[in-house]
This record gives sequence, structure tokens and C-alpha cells, in this order.
Amino acid sequence: MQIAYEGLIYEMMPMGGIARYFEELITHLPEDCNPHLLIPETLRVKATHPNLKTHYAKVKPPFQSAFTKKLLARYWRKSRWGKIEASFAGISADVRHWTYYCGLCQRPIPRSQIPNVITVYDFIAEHHPEIDPRGKHRQWLQQATTVADHVICISETTHNELCNRYPSAAEKTSIIPLGNSFKEIESAELPKQLRNQDYLLFVGRRNEYKNFSVLWKAWKTVKTLYPGLLLAAAGPPVSDRECQTLAISRDESGFVPLGPVSDGTLKTLYAKSKAFVFPSRMEGFGLPALEAMESGSIVLASDCAALKEVCGDAARYFHPDDETRLAELIDWVMNLPVTERLTAMQLGKRRASSFSWEQVAKKTTQVYQTVIANHSGTA
Repeated sequence: MQIAYEGLIYEMMPMGGIARYFEELITHLPEDCNPHLLIPETLRVKATHPNLKTHYAKVKPPFQSAFTKKLLARYWRKSRWGKIEASFAGISADVRHWTYYCGLCQRPIPRSQIPNVITVYDFIAEHHPEIDPRGKHRQWLQQATTVADHVICISETTHNELCNRYPSAAEKTSIIPLGNSFKEIESAELPKQLRNQDYLLFVGRRNEYKNFSVLWKAWKTVKTLYPGLLLAAAGPPVSDRECQTLAISRDESGFVPLGPVSDGTLKTLYAKSKAFVFPSRMEGFGLPALEAMESGSIVLASDCAALKEVCGDAARYFHPDDETRLAELIDWVMNLPVTERLTAMQLGKRRASSFSWEQVAKKTTQVYQTVIANHSGTA
């Protein structure tokens, strides 16, 4: 089976969770599959399937100044559409799987003689339009669900909302939860500033819907009881604008902004933390919670539907606006007896073990086989 992956996500977010999803999916495909990946010419991927063939497309304009790029980028993208589509069409494929809701250089997903598969991750932009003020991502998603022959949802939560918003897509959807990448990751050294220290851990971006500010407020409250308790944040560097928007300070005593870290370091950060706190208002799945459970961390998570779906009874929950409840949970975890802590860690590991990339690849391959057979039957 020849599978063509259109790699827009590697242009948009080459280090994000969606990129990891496709790298893991491709790596775990059966050996009789032949994956092809079209990505920007300047990037490389970590997928290791023995039959993987990588194809490169020129997607960045050659303009130097920021003003020129802003002025002409739209026209450059459109001028590249035909060439990129020709490159993609040149891949002999039985099925196409798009990594996002449009293609490289933001070209729409076309109806095709080759069946199209898309994956829908979440509806965060629909609930938080401030992250998509022009509405282009919402438009791409609506159009993609129309032209797709099959839609994969990464959680039941996402599937339910997809069916409510786009009932016509309900009959062509599958739910395939994500897998557990951290089972195979080797731990690295803990950052020096956290050694022999008690700390809470936050991972990822800290924008509005990620709700970092509620953790900040709860931590500041708990610090009156535990002055030595640190708050570590792994993810993008903290900016001045972010400090102003979230009413936080990178110079706050006890706050440790780590910036981006390797997977090995992240696994150790999870394992050595007093708790991993995931206060997000909404998620499509919540990979960090899965990583934390696999690594042996106690998870304190908001009660949004996707996180409850992933963590089950292996996490403690709070309403995303209830900083008082979160402070109580932090106090609880600080006083947790060793035996109870070990029991909670084991519960999380068992929960994490039920998610595997092998199952993701197996179920996705079955989707490919079904859409190919259906497409052949209607051709």
C-alpha cells in the first residue's frame, strides 16, 4: 500500500504534538506499507520506517525584508500551489493523508481520484476565536471535512463535537486515540536548578486557553505554606508580553522557566516533580498528561472532557477556574504518604500503558484499506 502524507504541519509546527503523531504513525506502519512524505525542503523528520521516502517542496519565499515578505507572501504561496500539487500528484499513492486541514502554502485540499484522509484534533479555535481571529483555520476544517473520504478523530471528545458541528461527516469518521511515546524514552539529567528541590511542573504553551494563570495563582497561595516549593515551566521562553497578559513575572522567586527541553529531560522532569499540573480549558487529547503518567508523575488536571477521557481515574481534577481547589490538590500532593504516592504512580503507569502507537498504526492502516476499497468500488 502506497500512502502519501502531505506535510503542512512541518511548516506550521515542526516540533508540536501533531508532528510527533505523524512521525510515530509512519514509524509504526506495517512493513508492507510504503509511506511517502512531502515536506518543506529545509526540514527533516524523525520517522524511521524502512520504506519511507521523503519528498521536498520549496515553500518559503526568497524575500529578505519582513515588509516584503508580508506584502508578497500571499502571492508567492499561490504561485507555488501548482508546483506543490504537481509534486504531490507525482507520488504514486493509493491514499492521501493530510497532516492538517489544508496543504503546504495553505492550498485547499482538493477532491481527488485518490481517496483523502484527514485527522481532526480539536475544536479549540471554535471555542477560543482569539487564537484564529481571521477564522481561516475554522474555514479550512469545514472544507476539509467536506472533501475527505474519511475523518480520523483523536478522541471521543473531538468525535462528538465533530458530529454535532458537521453531521454529514458522522458516517465517515473513526476514533483513534493517540499513543504513548514516552515508554521508549530514556531519562536524562534533571536541570541543576531543580535538583534536591520540590517543584510542580507545567509543560507547553501558556496562552489563554492553556490557562497557566490559574496554576500561577494557586502556586502563589500554596507558597505561603511551602516557601520552598518551585514552579517549573517547560516550553517556549517567557516573553514580556506574556508576563503582562498573564500577570506573571519571570523574576518571581521560585519560578523556574526552563524553555524548550529534550524528551529525555522532560521525562525526568515529570518523574521528579511533586505533580504535573495541566490546567487547560480545552484539549483535543492531551499528550502531556499521557507522558506524565508514563513517567511516574501524579497528574492534577482540569476537568475538561478530553483530559478525563485520557487520564480516567489516574488523575485528580479541578475546574479550570477554581484556583482554590487546585491549591487544595497541591497541598494534598505535598502531604501524600509514600505508599499512597507509589500507588497513584502505578495507577498512572497502568493507564498510560493502554495507549500505544502500534494500535494507532494498526487502526489507521485499517482505515486506509477501507477507504481504498470503497473508492475502488465507486470509481
